[in-house]
Amino acid sequence: MFGLPTFPKLLIIAAVIAAVWYFIRRGQVAKSEQGSGRGDAAPKPGAARQKPIEDMIQCKSCGAYFPAKSGCSCGHSGN
Repeated sequence: MFGLPTFPKLLIIAAVIAAVWYFIRRGQVAKSEQGSGRGDAAPKPGAARQKPIEDMIQCKSCGAYFPAKSGCSCGHSGN
């Protein structure tokens, strides 16, 4: 009843699978291009936005480290 499929049937099955794969892939590419059409790079899902790295200095009065651009939270200048 269910024998081996003939070569033409195998070609048709392969063509149908390839067409389905092509249209699914085409939809994914169009969706990703639509999301990044604003000109800026879209962040990857799950990727956290990172703050820029800043130089740290140690406060001489309390010993805490703080960014060089700002002052220490203890009220002293830190230098």
